[in-house]
Amino acid sequence: MTKKNDNIVTGKTKSGIKFMIDKRIVDDSRTLLFIRQMRKYRDDPDNILKATDAVYDLLELIFGSSEGLSVFMNEVAAHHGGIADSESLMMELNEIIEAAKLKN
Repeated sequence: MTKKNDNIVTGKTKSGIKFMIDKRIVDDSRTLLFIRQMRKYRDDPDNILKATDAVYDLLELIFGSSEGLSVFMNEVAAHHGGIADSESLMMELNEIIEAAKLKN
């Protein structure tokens, strides 16, 4: 018999990307730190790489590994004309985070 994990949220974004994440990640202090770093550095040309690092750190945290991140990015590309551009990536990520918040 398989035990159901109430912390796992599954769903599909508007563009059709299926996801499965742990809803507790939304309240994880690392998530908040990475979001803070993204916002702090996103409009500063001298520190744009710090913002980019924070985005990828957040994605790896949410998807559990660099392999999970790679699968997600390939799905984004597949659903957005073959390119995983930053705007599409963030749109999909925001949908997934919102879904996890609703289930919390």
